[in-house]
Amino acid sequence: MHLRRLVSMVMTAIFLPLLSFAAVRSDGQRNDGAAGQLLRVTNEMWLLLSRVTDRETAEKSAERFVKLAQESASLSDKMFDGDARALDVEALDRDAYRIAESYDELCQEFSSLCHARCYGSPQLMRAFLQAMDLGVFSDDERESLNTSTRVLSEQEAEREVQRLGKMIASDTELLDLLAHVQDAPTAKKVAPQLTELAKRAMDGCPAFRLTEENFLKQTRGKLLEVCRRLEPLLWRIRNEIVRIVGLPGYDSEQFDAFSDALDSVYESLSKTHSECFEEVFDASFRTDLDDALHEGLSTKPQD
Repeated sequence: MHLRRLVSMVMTAIFLPLLSFAAVRSDGQRNDGAAGQLLRVTNEMWLLLSRVTDRETAEKSAERFVKLAQESASLSDKMFDGDARALDVEALDRDAYRIAESYDELCQEFSSLCHARCYGSPQLMRAFLQAMDLGVFSDDERESLNTSTRVLSEQEAEREVQRLGKMIASDTELLDLLAHVQDAPTAKKVAPQLTELAKRAMDGCPAFRLTEENFLKQTRGKLLEVCRRLEPLLWRIRNEIVRIVGLPGYDSEQFDAFSDALDSVYESLSKTHSECFEEVFDASFRTDLDDALHEGLSTKPQD
């Protein structure tokens, strides 16, 4: 999951009472045409996927996701069927932009979960593949769902452990950059450096996400040893991210460039530290972000 999507999800939860107006027409009446229904389904799909943070939540979301994907495909067919006589053209014109915007966010969430291979949930993977078959999503991410069961040779495992060891210097540099962020100006200043660091960290990263199961038993000891060295750094990075998200005004445009850079860093960490990333950035991370955002919103930025 993209960090920015996760922060957006928390912001959505904070302003949840406002969402009840999303599918209401300006004249106060509900839009029950195909366009309005598609907007509702798209938003619900996004909210559903944005709450997926581990294998358990992935598996719980699969059945509902399939139903929403089927409904989305049916509504799309209805809207764009040339023979459809009940199409509310006025409603479609009014909602077209909102549908496109919502669908773009949904696709980003969908893509992120594909890259994470649905946290190992076969149910959600099958649901995603079915949604692709229905045409709700493109096939671009189909390959991402192919979970590798290949076990690394001893030489491959050794190279991977060495690569992970090099992440210690990268993580230390990341921590130093994050520590300098105290407000919008300092955030803007370090944003380009964060983006560059995220790119450099990806050098030599495995083509597929690795877990302990990809290692022979006799090579897992070295893996666990390097993970024990990385996890304290990841915890400090997590704490810094939460601190920054809680800064006054973080929800403003002044932090947009930094938020994009931080999103790249978060995605990079999830790939370069796949063997230990979820041990640190678990479901409680969202709760911490939630608390930080609430605190930041209640604090007025200083001039």
